[in-house]
Amino acid sequence: MRSTNYLATCTLGFVGLIAGCVADNLPRTVPAEGIVTLDGVPVADATVLFITETGNNSASGVSNKDGKFELRVFEEKKGAVPGAYKVTVNKTIVEPASERKGETEVKIKYGLPVKYSDLTKSGLTHTLSDQGDKNIKIELKSK
Repeated sequence: MRSTNYLATCTLGFVGLIAGCVADNLPRTVPAEGIVTLDGVPVADATVLFITETGNNSASGVSNKDGKFELRVFEEKKGAVPGAYKVTVNKTIVEPASERKGETEVKIKYGLPVKYSDLTKSGLTHTLSDQGDKNIKIELKSK
């Protein structure tokens, strides 16, 4: 019994050490959080994506019921890498399924204007400073 506990403790310690080493080798991140609104109203369940020019170290987050989101570039670390980003925001709404002739049909629609989900048309950008930003405001318009 004692050797089993020792082995378990050593294994957990080794896994923790490896996880710490992996996180230490990742680029430095800074706080990156804010709110997404549509016509001044907070948007829940929106996927916010910050994309770098190179595509490396892009970050994402999902807004809560108050429209607030927190970006994460790595599973192991909160925040995003400082730099310039193009931004997209998408919200997918799945409508209740209907059955017809034994087949289930699910309808999916955009919960936001489509242009905001397109990197080339969204017009949204943000530069994240070396200190980070806890007050990112993404203000979308329906028209």
